[in-house]
Amino acid sequence: LTSLADSYNRILETFGYPTHHEDAYRYFIGDGLRACVERCLPAEVQTQRLIQDFMTAQQQDYEQTWHTARPYPGISELIDSLAATTTPLAVLSNKNHAFTQKCIDHFFPGRFDVVQGYTGEFPHKPDPAVAFAVCKRLGHAPGDVVFVGDTATDIRTAVACGNKSVGVLWGFRDADELTAAGADRLIETPAELIEEHKA
Repeated sequence: LTSLADSYNRILETFGYPTHHEDAYRYFIGDGLRACVERCLPAEVQTQRLIQDFMTAQQQDYEQTWHTARPYPGISELIDSLAATTTPLAVLSNKNHAFTQKCIDHFFPGRFDVVQGYTGEFPHKPDPAVAFAVCKRLGHAPGDVVFVGDTATDIRTAVACGNKSVGVLWGFRDADELTAAGADRLIETPAELIEEHKA
């Protein structure tokens, strides 16, 4: 969150617009780059040209600074634990695909069987088309896949695809939002998934 908020705020300052508190980005982020730009720019100044220019500038900025991000506590241990089993793992993000792949290669090299970011081939989440495609690539029926996410967008995607949905409480949104979106269950720490998988 911090690395993304800092990036967007740097571009807002460069363009001469007010910045936002880091917590505001919890609700700006999650539905793709364009949606975030539209949420952080003042409504009265938005034009197609400005939005496009802002998107380009933010992507250029974040290309240089994204590596300052860090996985949430316990995530590396969770991924290592699951990767050591026969459980296939996937990442599904609304971020640009090339960037999503770069992040996964940096933080979790060789751990995921499928990495899918936004390519334009499918609509952004919560449209389930891309989730169906990921399930197919994993070789599993949607009902056999557990979709873990931290926003209503993630949970709505899982529900629409027919996945089991797990909302996590260490991410961007709170329990009320995840429950309202239809989460099958909520967890507070990555260790809960490790213990459940062992069981």
